[in-house]
Amino acid sequence: MTAPFDTTRDHRISRDEAAGLIRAHRAQAAPGAHQATAFNRSAFEHLLAQPGAAGIRIYHARHADGSPTMVMVAVDAQGADLAGANNVCTQAGTDCPPWCASSTWI
Repeated sequence: MTAPFDTTRDHRISRDEAAGLIRAHRAQAAPGAHQATAFNRSAFEHLLAQPGAAGIRIYHARHADGSPTMVMVAVDAQGADLAGANNVCTQAGTDCPPWCASSTWI
């Protein structure tokens, strides 16, 4: 079990650690598997602008055609999803594949 949601946690890691984590995932993934989803800045800003938002949770999800994607929802200071009828959720990112950036740093 993971620790409770911590609004003060520093999530930064080194480039080398990030690359190692990504390489480990790719080594286990099937050929052509979903690798990443890119979101523009406003996706995060819309989530964090909601009253009570203290962070963001990112869910693995699937489009109607079965292709993978990611869905983001804001969370409150206790780590509960802010997913009421009037809350904003975000998706519509740029999935990789097919739209992958150069990853020579990995």
